[in-house]
Amino acid sequence: MNIAIIDSGINSKHSHVQGVAGGIGIFLDQTGALQFDSDYRDKLGHGTAIAGVIREKAQTANLYAVKIFYDKLTASTQALLAALSWAVEHRMEIIHLSLGTTRSAYKNKLADLCKQALRLGIIVVAAARGPDDKIYPASLETVIGAYCEPKCPKDVLHYQAESLIDFGAYGSPRPLPGLPQHLNLHGHSFAAAHVTAHTAQIIKSLPDPDLPKIKKKLAQML
Repeated sequence: MNIAIIDSGINSKHSHVQGVAGGIGIFLDQTGALQFDSDYRDKLGHGTAIAGVIREKAQTANLYAVKIFYDKLTASTQALLAALSWAVEHRMEIIHLSLGTTRSAYKNKLADLCKQALRLGIIVVAAARGPDDKIYPASLETVIGAYCEPKCPKDVLHYQAESLIDFGAYGSPRPLPGLPQHLNLHGHSFAAAHVTAHTAQIIKSLPDPDLPKIKKKLAQML
C-alpha cells in the first residue's frame, strides 16, 4: 500500500517511522514559480509525527513524503494543488492532507483532482477545523474529512452524518519518551492522521474497498 503524506516532509530514520519509500519537495521560488526537488527532509517535525501515527497501524505501507511546509506550517494553494496532483499521478492508494484552503476560487480545481483520485481508487483524507468547516478538500463529498474532537479517545471516531466534515478523532501523535503528551504536538492534522491510519487498515481488510464502504466502516468505530 502506497500512502502519500502531504506535510513538512518526513525523517525516515525516526523510530516511529522506520523508513520512507520516497518523496518530493514542492515550493514556490522567489518569482512565484513552482519548483520540485528530491529533498523531503523534515525540518519542523510535524510530518514525521504524522507519519508515526500512520505507521503505527500501517506497518507495511510504503510512505511517501510530499513536502510543502518548509519554515512554517503554511503553504501556497499552488503547492497544495501540485502536491495533490503528484500523489494522484503516482497512483498512491491513500493521500493524507494535513491542510486545506477556504478560498472558494480553488474549490473546483481541488474537486477535480479529488474526483480523479476517486476514479482511480485513491482515497483522500484531509484535515478540517470542525464539523461544519467549509474548507477544501476536506468538505468535499469525494474526500474523508477529519477534525480534532477533544472528547474522542484514541481509536474511537465521532461520526458526523449531517455535517460537512465526516469524523471527529483523537488529535495527538504517538507519545515521545520524556515529553508529557500535553506538551507534544496536537491538533486537527493528527486527527486526520488517525483516520488515515484506520483507513489503511480497512482497505487491507475489505475485498473490494470503495469510499462508501470505507466511510461505513469508519462510522462503526464508536
